[in-house]
Amino acid sequence: MFFDRGVREDGSWPAGVPALKIAIIGAGPSGLATAIALMKRLHRPFEAWLVDAEDAPGAFGNGAAGLTPTTEPARDLSVVPERPDDFADWLKNNWLAGGTVTTLCRPQDLHAPRALFRDYVMARFGEVLALRKDVRIRTFRGHVRHVDTGGVAPRLIFRDGECADFDHVFVATGFGTAQREAVSWQAAHNAAERLSGLENPPPLTLVGNGPRLAAILLHLRATGYAGEIHIAAASGRLPQPHARPPAGLAFGEPPASRSLQEAFRYVRRECRSAEAREGGHWQAVVDAASARLAVVWRNLPEAERNRYRRHLLRLHRHFSIRLAPDVHRRLAAEIETGRTRFVPPRSPKSANETVIDCREVPSARALAGLLSCDAAALSVDDGGHLAHHGTPIPAISVVGAIASSLRPGPFTFAETVRQAYRAVLAATPHGLARTSER
Repeated sequence: MFFDRGVREDGSWPAGVPALKIAIIGAGPSGLATAIALMKRLHRPFEAWLVDAEDAPGAFGNGAAGLTPTTEPARDLSVVPERPDDFADWLKNNWLAGGTVTTLCRPQDLHAPRALFRDYVMARFGEVLALRKDVRIRTFRGHVRHVDTGGVAPRLIFRDGECADFDHVFVATGFGTAQREAVSWQAAHNAAERLSGLENPPPLTLVGNGPRLAAILLHLRATGYAGEIHIAAASGRLPQPHARPPAGLAFGEPPASRSLQEAFRYVRRECRSAEAREGGHWQAVVDAASARLAVVWRNLPEAERNRYRRHLLRLHRHFSIRLAPDVHRRLAAEIETGRTRFVPPRSPKSANETVIDCREVPSARALAGLLSCDAAALSVDDGGHLAHHGTPIPAISVVGAIASSLRPGPFTFAETVRQAYRAVLAATPHGLARTSER
């Protein structure tokens, strides 16, 4: 466990104003969005630790993973909630100015390389940090084993036994709680290299069915791996490509029912109606319906919420997963060759080194493990407050994919950014005083 680097360790505190100490668990897009929201909305001195088990901030855009296109189009990747086209404008001003791409495709519709998205996020991070002389940012590489909430302030306990207390903890671990992305990429390439040296190699099995699996598979083929590849996925089919949402898509008033069955009957009815009106753009309909589920969720009792998490969360997320259109076309063409095919699901914990875990499943169980409690007892509200059996856990907020493992909602980066800002503002009663919405 060690400090990776101090982004700024020379922040100055105004006399008589104590500085808050804040932890952000996760240094990926969700963690960086949370840090930006803190610097823009928390107007008092603070020191923030960006804690990650393996990666430095921005590492999601490194290496081969950085060459793959973003899952979402530029129009959905702004870190500035009041300017939804901020990333598209950044692309146009920095990379597409005067180029032919702008005449062929709107920047808003581009699926840019993840390395460019990383550069954009880090640029906005640096711009905000430059304005906050009273803020210190540290990046910290360490595996959090436990979050102790029994004291006056939450305490992070690391795997090596060291610990640190904080005024507030934001959990923004993305999909890393199921299987870290860097581990998936490295394991897949190591396995491909071993199998390429065998005379009669067994198939290489990739477990999962999301954008990470698609990116790894296509990169293996692009770098020359010619062996048989199996995709072990319960769905047995590809995620759908992104579609532009139709203008003016509207839904009826959600029911006040306390029944999960009635809630999904409402969603199915509204989806059928919208799909008929909009000419079959069911992906956009599902995305819009996801936003309405958050409203329905407020009326559901805890037992019904647990039913959703146990039985419907994975299905809901499967129908919400999207691929960049070009990635979808290339993956479909790859499957048509016969060298790659779907097989029944299998455990990624197999001892066989040819089985690679490429899952992207935000895990409520992993979060419950950090807190040493039952996942079924956890819940989160609109402001990111975490609760246990309905009782708020002081000074703990969840943001991004990990929050989506506890309640329904859009599985989008735009929603993650909104969650980050809501979480910062909602954390005020727990000690983050003098916030501003300007």
